[in-house]
Amino acid sequence: MKDERTIYPISKYDKQHDVLHVYLNEHCNEYDASAEEEYPNIYVMKDDVTDETVGFKILDFTKNLDKITTIYPQYNFQSIAL
Repeated sequence: MKDERTIYPISKYDKQHDVLHVYLNEHCNEYDASAEEEYPNIYVMKDDVTDETVGFKILDFTKNLDKITTIYPQYNFQSIAL
């Protein structure tokens, strides 16, 4: 079966604070988006104009990896090299 998960072009991982920032395309950034905490420690960034999901900020990423993978299976969070 083909893997349909999305691999995104931009991610930043802050190892000291265990925070992952993911941007779903090369043109988005956190200044053009608003973040809402949809689940504890999981913020979804949405474009201020279109309301489209453009990224994620995940606090305590290594502790929340299983949870985020279950909640958002369409994104390949496990592919990120930390």
